[in-house]
Amino acid sequence: MSEAGTQVTIELPEELVYAPAVLILSEDLYPRKLEVVREYIQNASDALDDFRPVAELIEDRAEPVIKISVQGRSLVIFDTGTGMDALDMPKLKRIAYSEKRQGEEAGYKGIGRLAGIAVADKLKISSTSYGDSKLHTFEFLAGDMRDDVSSKKKSGQQEPASVVINRHTKISTTDIDPESHYTMVELRDIRESCLEILETDALHEYIADIAPVGFAPDDEFKYGSMISDDLLQHVPDYSPKNVYLSSGGERTRIYKPYNNSMMLSPPKFFEILDPDERKHTLAYGWYATKGREMLGKTKPAGKIFAVDGKDAEEKHRFAGLVYKLFGFSIGDRTLPQRTLWTTTQNRAQWFTGEIHIVDKRVQPTTDRSNFIENEWRAKLYEDGREFAQKLNKEAQRISDDRQAFDTSERVRKKLEECRSRLGNRQIDRADLKREREEITRQLELLKQRQGKCRDNDFLNVIKEVRRLGTAVQEDLTNPKLLKKSKSVTDIAADLKMTDKVQKLFAIVMETLQDYYAADKEEYDQVSGKIYSALRKKY
Repeated sequence: MSEAGTQVTIELPEELVYAPAVLILSEDLYPRKLEVVREYIQNASDALDDFRPVAELIEDRAEPVIKISVQGRSLVIFDTGTGMDALDMPKLKRIAYSEKRQGEEAGYKGIGRLAGIAVADKLKISSTSYGDSKLHTFEFLAGDMRDDVSSKKKSGQQEPASVVINRHTKISTTDIDPESHYTMVELRDIRESCLEILETDALHEYIADIAPVGFAPDDEFKYGSMISDDLLQHVPDYSPKNVYLSSGGERTRIYKPYNNSMMLSPPKFFEILDPDERKHTLAYGWYATKGREMLGKTKPAGKIFAVDGKDAEEKHRFAGLVYKLFGFSIGDRTLPQRTLWTTTQNRAQWFTGEIHIVDKRVQPTTDRSNFIENEWRAKLYEDGREFAQKLNKEAQRISDDRQAFDTSERVRKKLEECRSRLGNRQIDRADLKREREEITRQLELLKQRQGKCRDNDFLNVIKEVRRLGTAVQEDLTNPKLLKKSKSVTDIAADLKMTDKVQKLFAIVMETLQDYYAADKEEYDQVSGKIYSALRKKY
């Protein structure tokens, strides 16, 4: 009542989000359940970055790590980052709430640390920050909440999301060493439809491909240090994390999915620049093609980049470049192909590599499948298309060089076989013209390949093979190196001709010899065919 005795009605704000929306939002955001793991790795990566200046200040020498562990029907993600305190824990109840700085940290979209309710019946987050003597634990009984919401929906009841979330969550604290700092996320009782996140091999490869992990040591991937050192110089936020995966008592460190068995050619580096301000870098990256040992060196071989696999899709899973933001993949390897390649799109798959976003005004969409449509994305794609055109030209050059080398090796082999047969006097005069014509044809093809080749090593080989061809052609003119031809009498004896047939055969052959008097090689070829045909018939 007011002093005048009138009644005042205070309207409370209307609840705008109801419980079913929480389930819909969590499941629709993560159609591929492994993306839930990505969400937590992003949080862990940001936490490690946030703790770095503190670690330097307190001289903490412990290895900053992210540990992922498959434990039966559960998955645990642990990091030694900055951690959370008593003020942070209640905020975990907030859907899509984040205090992360857009453009400065990897994870600022999605539903954050509640992502686990999409795959698990129980979500438990334990965390403490340096200097805090308490370990704070947040528990969310997601399975119970789903049953609760489903039951009430059947009876026509609609409860506000905040009411339901509060009913199925709890926060507790225990004492801990104040020098501790970590966050441990436990996804307990993974749902039947989400068991893919527990498949160790798939989980390992997924993390290797999408997370900010480093390259394998040089004895496993010989270009790893070179690429990493270059990225450290040109990508300000390049910060590979130490990520470990444990399962069944075994622990392995996860590296990017490149190794020596993939036979990469030596990598190259590139910049994508602001079309309006050429001194401003929008993105920086590296690329390589499939390599092949040629002339004692690993040379670009071209064709679609392939690795071991049971089918084409699996073999080509690393074909194409991938966008990276804060070390995390944006979209898959078809995104650069769709956004940068306007012609001959299949050539995009000749390469593998990464495009690291440097200008953070290029921002990802909520599901991180693309970038938000804005001025900076337009600039990225505009200059990126020019870069794609350069790669198309490089792919053509690689193809021309490889074909020139392969042709030179085939021609060399044929010439060496011909020279060997000459040395053993195995080439009949009847075959001489055909041998000459074939060598001439091969050398002409090699000359055409030479005209398109740009690799100096290959050009030197081609010149050497052409010199060999000239020498073999000269050898073919040496009658001493040719197989002795059979006379008409010898042929008649071999075929056991009667005297009458032998006389007839001699007349035919003498007539042919007179006819081809100006072209003895043609006569040898025709007579040889006649002899061969007679032998087959008789």
